[in-house]
Amino acid sequence: MDDLEFRRAIYADPHQHDERLKQAAAQDPAKAQAWQEAKWLDEKVQKAAQVAVPDGLAQRLLLRQSMQAYRQQKQQRHWYMGLAASLLLMVGLTFTFWQPGQVDVAENALAHIYHEHKALEVDENLSLAQVNAKLASFGGEFVADIGKVYYANFCDFKNTKSLHMVLDSPEGKITVFIVPHNEKQKLSERFSNHEYQGKTLNMQRASLILVGNKQQKLSSLEESLKAKLRFSA
Repeated sequence: MDDLEFRRAIYADPHQHDERLKQAAAQDPAKAQAWQEAKWLDEKVQKAAQVAVPDGLAQRLLLRQSMQAYRQQKQQRHWYMGLAASLLLMVGLTFTFWQPGQVDVAENALAHIYHEHKALEVDENLSLAQVNAKLASFGGEFVADIGKVYYANFCDFKNTKSLHMVLDSPEGKITVFIVPHNEKQKLSERFSNHEYQGKTLNMQRASLILVGNKQQKLSSLEESLKAKLRFSA
């Protein structure tokens, strides 16, 4: 048995009883010494591996695993609960804003003032005929002069086609909306915020909404428009 084969055999199993190994070790002192060292090293490794297990180690490991699993489940539960709460809030808000019958005309009027703020800055100097041409789509018209018209254009009041105008008054520009009636509308006779005030007039086929700043009086223009606006039967 050559040296390489001998060493492979004793490293694989130092405690085997192969006769060929015994003969080779008996004939070669170097092989015998190598075999003895392999046995000594294997015994040393086995003793090092034979460490006494502390009392209760298995129970502590199981408890630790259980606690880790509990914490993970708790974190996942909190995450799912947070997600569910967010979804419920989103659904609730969506329901509130889009629920039929909850279209607040006053809120929409103020929103249009801010969103279409340039309407208060332009001067299209429209004639009564031009205004009435737009009003005709609602079945309405002004039967007498309403003064200077700076702006008049269609706008959308929650899917209701309406007319957005800016008119002159003794106290400055006043925004006027003519909104055709819709069963989903919520009307407020008077409304205001930190900057603007408004008033709603419920007419035959549409609502007439006037919006001005806090210092303006809407009554004079209100009475004039109410007397001059007519709708076909």
